[in-house]
Amino acid sequence: MKLGTSARQRRTDAGHRVPGKVTTAAVLGTVLEWYDFAIYGAMAAVIGRLFFPTDDPTVSLLVALASYAVGFVCRPLGAIFLGRLGDRAGRRSMLALTMVIVGVSSLLIGLLPTYASVGLLAPALLVALRMIQGLAVGAEWTGGATYLLEHARTGRRGLFSGIVQASTVTGFLLGTGIATVIVRVIPEQTVDAWGWRVPFLVGGVVAAIGLFVRLKLDESPAYRELGEDVRSHQQSTNDVPASDDERRAPTRRNWLLVLGIVFGVTLYGYTATSFPAFLAGIDALPLADALTTNVVALLIEVPLIIAAGALSDRVGRKKLMMGAMALFALGTYPVFALVASGTFAGALLGQVVFVVLFATVSGPMAAMFIELFPTRVRSTAFSSSYNIGVAVFGGTAPFVNTFLATSTGVDVAPAFYLTFGALISLAFLSRVRDRHDQELR
Repeated sequence: MKLGTSARQRRTDAGHRVPGKVTTAAVLGTVLEWYDFAIYGAMAAVIGRLFFPTDDPTVSLLVALASYAVGFVCRPLGAIFLGRLGDRAGRRSMLALTMVIVGVSSLLIGLLPTYASVGLLAPALLVALRMIQGLAVGAEWTGGATYLLEHARTGRRGLFSGIVQASTVTGFLLGTGIATVIVRVIPEQTVDAWGWRVPFLVGGVVAAIGLFVRLKLDESPAYRELGEDVRSHQQSTNDVPASDDERRAPTRRNWLLVLGIVFGVTLYGYTATSFPAFLAGIDALPLADALTTNVVALLIEVPLIIAAGALSDRVGRKKLMMGAMALFALGTYPVFALVASGTFAGALLGQVVFVVLFATVSGPMAAMFIELFPTRVRSTAFSSSYNIGVAVFGGTAPFVNTFLATSTGVDVAPAFYLTFGALISLAFLSRVRDRHDQELR
């Protein structure tokens, strides 16, 4: 290899292959992140009565779901702080730090005393750990996606977008699956005594493995290339740099576009993964049945997300995402009516239709967002815009859905909120310039 060869040329010479350890490292962290959120959501009814006991089980559930949302409050702060770390110190350092924080928090939640043992200290500690975890989660998925897709060549980023997004569902699937086994196999008294702790403790073990893998990573080619370009620019006397306003204007516009798109997308995503708590708490479907229908739907969703991401490399991200959101806008009410039918078959069928549409939206999503921002600010801009949207709309979705259904007495009331979100996302998607066939800037 010649001296002075650019990072872009080295990627070309290597055939644009993405090393397996890069994919594994990005996916492991994302799986752990969403595994943890899944087990909290799946165990919300149990956590409600152990940490937030009241005379009304519905009130306990609502408070538990509100504490679920609290974990999202710190996501924007973590996204900004850790996102800047990713842009300044490198993607690798940031990903190692997020893995430590997520893993240790999960482990400590599994070791917490309950309200019966220490009173108000128990829910206070739980909320504190959820907030600390939220700091790391604010940069975990976006950081892993950025790192992975910066390794991929043009024409393949959609595929890897699908892979990293499928890993979020895999995490939810693992968490919900483990919770399902625990609820079905262990008596309720035993679940309350110690069974609920097992999934959180497993999360701590997975984090240790993920950290080991991430510490062996190299920096992403696009980030290395950025450093070379900066050095080359400093040595050149012919280049005239663009003004700050010229460089920042497109980034500001695209930042707002991502925030608007995330509104509807995150509503649907977090609704899909919080269906067990909704079905068990509102429709009185047995928790084991509610968890089972969700696991089956998530199993179907995983390969569809990867397929949608790969398809977006051919037809573009914008067409697929707009098509799916348009169908959501038209069909959310009947689909939600199936989910809230109170029957096992209806809940299963409704969730399957739901996740098929959501897979089409989410598969290309990471690639679309990453392609909107230049490398020098990609980690910060992507993490902050995405996570502010998720914190405001996604983290509150389970609570809002349950509140709408309980306060109105209409099980399908959340469908109107979701439909509104779909229309908002459609409006912002229409303003996006598709860059699926262009090199990363």
